[in-house]
Amino acid sequence: MSSHTKFEITFWGVRGSVPTPAKHTVKYGGNTPCLEIRTGNNLLLIDAGTGICRFAERLAQLQNENLNITVFLSHTHWDHIQGLPFFKLAFNPANNIKIYGPKRPGFTLKSCLEAAMKPPNFPITFDVLAGISDVIEIEPGETIELGDVTIATAELNHPDGSIGFRIEHNGKSLAYCLDHEHEENGHIHPGLNKLAENADVMIFDAAYSDEDYPKFKGWGHSTWQVGYKTARQLNVKTLVLSGFNPDLTDASLDKIALVTKDMPGDTIVAKEGDSLAL
Repeated sequence: MSSHTKFEITFWGVRGSVPTPAKHTVKYGGNTPCLEIRTGNNLLLIDAGTGICRFAERLAQLQNENLNITVFLSHTHWDHIQGLPFFKLAFNPANNIKIYGPKRPGFTLKSCLEAAMKPPNFPITFDVLAGISDVIEIEPGETIELGDVTIATAELNHPDGSIGFRIEHNGKSLAYCLDHEHEENGHIHPGLNKLAENADVMIFDAAYSDEDYPKFKGWGHSTWQVGYKTARQLNVKTLVLSGFNPDLTDASLDKIALVTKDMPGDTIVAKEGDSLAL
């Protein structure tokens, strides 16, 4: 496969809310969200949870500087930005790291990122991350062109808002739809519909099961069963379940993998460190 046609994703964090390093999470992983995307000659990341540190460790073995990395933040809840202050590649001014994230009334994106690193909550400030060259706000619904890659955005259903992404390259499409709460009337949220219809891959919020969901209604997350139904309704080729609740053990996720294996369609339970070619 030549470099200009490559479209590959790697999961560096598949857990929601809080990192869960433990014996019972070692198979699927305990880091919070970070997805690496290689499209042609582009290196993109979605979200900067603690998984971004694992990504940096792997990449640093190959190259430490003169890197061009574009980071897309779905939102600025702590589990999606908590890896940024520890993102080693961002400390090197020889790197060119651009961060895109949602524009919100009353806040700038940069102020949200700076707030996480202000005294007395953190020992160094955001401006020490000299490898970050730009912080760019995007309106939900905006489309961004990066060379031969198109990134469409849409608002999802989440407290304080969350942006989902549809990345298109060389005729293939990836929909990233974490931190989204489904509509209980069975209707598909318009933002989700825009991002995921006919997608080759949809990464969906599988924080809960249908059985557990009532206890967490209004928290901004969905279930693996809804993800499965949505993928079928929107003609998604491959469904990837991710964003798991910290309480979900490897045994719990194995059960979901086993059940979905016998159901029509292609369903994957995301594992930290695994890659998928589109």
